[in-house]
Amino acid sequence: MLSLQVLYQPGALIHLLVMCLFLETAYGQDNRNNLFSINMKISPIKNANEFTVEIMITNNVDKCIAVKVSTEDNPNIKYLSAHAAYTACICTTNNFFWDIQVYVNTVLRGKAEVVPAKGICPEGEKIYPVTTYMRTAAREISVPS
Repeated sequence: MLSLQVLYQPGALIHLLVMCLFLETAYGQDNRNNLFSINMKISPIKNANEFTVEIMITNNVDKCIAVKVSTEDNPNIKYLSAHAAYTACICTTNNFFWDIQVYVNTVLRGKAEVVPAKGICPEGEKIYPVTTYMRTAAREISVPS
């Protein structure tokens, strides 16, 4: 009981509240600094200058997230199918693919950003609140000579 009397002192109480606030923002349930991770893999296909680009998005929180995944325009890259941007509800891990043709050595950049979940994630799913969160990945592509 004597140890609890320390909490009745104003200075001790303020220190306790500041510590609780610090712990909540630094180590809270939601990891706002790492909602999802992005990984890009580029694999050659049949022709020497053709590649398959795979961007893998892994959800790092316990709620689903609506994410838009795209690649940047690059004049050295021709998209064999379409230069599409994909939007999906990611609850665990999703993979996105593009087939490309590269004429000279270049760098491809991929981007994933959180977007509003309405119409993307199913009704009743636990959805992470909309936030301005974006991750990028870049890979150098070397064309065999």
